[in-house]
Amino acid sequence: MRNRLTNWGQWRNLVPLAVVWLALTAFAPAGQTTAAAGHFNPPKQYYLALGDSLAFGAQLGKFFQEVSSGTYDPSSFNTGYADDFAARMKSVDPALETVNLSCPAETTSSFQATCLFRALGFALHTNYTGSQESAALSFLRAHPGQVSPITVDIGFNDSLLPCAGPTFLVDVACIHRTMPAALQSVAANLPEILGALHKASPSSEIIVMTYYNPFFVEDPSTDALVSSLDNEIADIAKAQDTRIAETFVPFNRTGDEATTLCTLTLMCPGLDYHASDVGFSVMANQFWTASGYARLGK
Repeated sequence: MRNRLTNWGQWRNLVPLAVVWLALTAFAPAGQTTAAAGHFNPPKQYYLALGDSLAFGAQLGKFFQEVSSGTYDPSSFNTGYADDFAARMKSVDPALETVNLSCPAETTSSFQATCLFRALGFALHTNYTGSQESAALSFLRAHPGQVSPITVDIGFNDSLLPCAGPTFLVDVACIHRTMPAALQSVAANLPEILGALHKASPSSEIIVMTYYNPFFVEDPSTDALVSSLDNEIADIAKAQDTRIAETFVPFNRTGDEATTLCTLTLMCPGLDYHASDVGFSVMANQFWTASGYARLGK
C-alpha cells in the first residue's frame, strides 16, 4: 500500500524534493533485553552521534514545511533521541559537548561514501564534506581519548530508501522485496563501520541502535522483516563488543501495538515513520539504559 502525503503544503512547492529523491534513490543499495558490552566507560568530553534521520531528529512534516517556506534550519530539529540522550548525560557531566554528524536518508553504503543530503544542499547539524564515516574518523583522531559515547543507528534505510517516493514516504509492500538485499548490505558494511570506529578510538563506548517497526500499522507482517534486520544488527554489535539500544520492544511489544505506534511515531495519520517527540524520548531512554550511566548516581 502506497503511503500518502497529507496536509504538507502544495505539491508544486515539493518539486525540488523530487530531485532530491531521485539522487538519493540512485545511490540506495538494492523477549525485552538491552545488551551491554563487557566493560563500562563513562561519558567523556564529547558525545558523537552518528546515523540516519532518526539520529538527526527528523520529522517529515516539519521538514517539508520548512523547505516549502524556505526556512529550513537543522537546528530546529532538536527533539531527537540524540538531544534527549545528551540532556540525560549532562546530568552526569554538564560540560559534555554533542557532535551530531547524522545524515538523513543515510544507508550503510552511503555512510562510507557521501552524505547526499548534504551534497544536495541541505545543511546538517554539523556540516562536512565527503562521507559521514570519514568525518567521524577525522573527529576521533583529532580528539584522542576525549570522545565517549558514540551512538550509531544505521541500516533500515538500506531497505527503505529504494521504496521511498519523492516525499520520502514508503511503499510498504516494497519492503518485502528489498529487505533480503538490505540484510546483505548491512552484513557487509556494518562490521567495517564499527571496526573503523573502534580502531580510531579504542577508548570510546559505542552504542548501536536496533530499530522499531512503524509499518505494523499498515502491514503487521513487516514485524518479522524488521526483526530480521534487528537480529543482524545485534549479532554484528555483539561480535564487536558494542552495547545495544533496543527499540523494538517499547514501540512494538508494549501495550496494544498499533496504539503504541500511533503515540510514539508520526504514522497516525501522517504515515511518517519517524518518531514523535515522545517516541524520541523513549529511544533516548533505551540508550541511557544500554549505556549503564545510571550507575554514576546522578
